[in-house]
Amino acid sequence: MTQIKLTRRIEDASLNAWPALNVLHYDGWLLRFANGYTKRANSVNALYEGSQAVEEKIDFCEAIYQQQRLRTVFRLTPLATPENLDEHLAVRGYILIDRTSVQLLDLINLDLSSSERAFILPGRGGIESWLRSFHFLNPYRKDAETHQQMLFRIIGPICPMVLMVGGEVVACGLGVIEGEFLGLFDMVTAKEHRRKGFGAEITSSLLAWGHDMGARYAYLQVMVDDIPANQLYAGLGFQETYRYWYRVDSRGNYE
Repeated sequence: MTQIKLTRRIEDASLNAWPALNVLHYDGWLLRFANGYTKRANSVNALYEGSQAVEEKIDFCEAIYQQQRLRTVFRLTPLATPENLDEHLAVRGYILIDRTSVQLLDLINLDLSSSERAFILPGRGGIESWLRSFHFLNPYRKDAETHQQMLFRIIGPICPMVLMVGGEVVACGLGVIEGEFLGLFDMVTAKEHRRKGFGAEITSSLLAWGHDMGARYAYLQVMVDDIPANQLYAGLGFQETYRYWYRVDSRGNYE
């Protein structure tokens, strides 16, 4: 598989695994909306060549996001078109933030086993229970209701997992499968329990689940400057395959 084909395959899988509540297809671009919950689900993804002038398209995007009372955000991957889109946005005053590493792991020939302390929470009730744990461990994330709506829209196999130690949830994570790709999302460890190996334990357990479900590859997205997380994933064998970043409109009062 060529690099561009691999990138497009991962992008397709990750967009489906983190669904927006509404999506507008506009001349090769996807405008995603989810009440402002995460930039991934509330940004423009310029995936394909279009026929209209780029400045006109940016104007259109700004007007639509303003109507939704959201700041205009572009998510720029190696697939972004036109190739100089980043330059157009920079000239208009868009700020570059959140450089992100997309990393891949080949699950074939790995000796994978799930921890006895890792538990899958099945069904709709399991997702609701998992969400309570996630938002307790990660209080900086707001709007659990929108988060729940997004998870209920996932079509492929989904694995909400928690790691229990002494009757306490110390870490949680989410696995989503599409074809031969397992995506890892919402990985979090309780602040007071970090650097104890729990992050690696739940990640390995999610990888084991994905492998048992027939996944060939696992992918994840991690901030480039998140050194502890990058060290954790490198220790498990993940390697960077490409990067993306965001350009955020610096004007207006929308969040």
